[in-house]
Amino acid sequence: MDEAQLLALVRRYPHPRALARRARDGSVFALLRRLESRGLVTRRRGLYRLTRSGHAELAIAVAVTRLLARRLSPPPA
Repeated sequence: MDEAQLLALVRRYPHPRALARRARDGSVFALLRRLESRGLVTRRRGLYRLTRSGHAELAIAVAVTRLLARRLSPPPA
């Protein structure tokens, strides 16, 4: 799982158990700690939340993905 996918999951499912259910691999919490150290995610009252820079990082990842999808899609006939 890449960072953008996990950021999207954190935005949608802030509870750790919900995150564990959605992401089946065991590396989720190690990646969450890495995102916390980078300042993209914070944990308050047992819930994970995106910081401002986390929201910005996710928005950039979504924009890049959309641009690549548009670039790689075949032109209309």
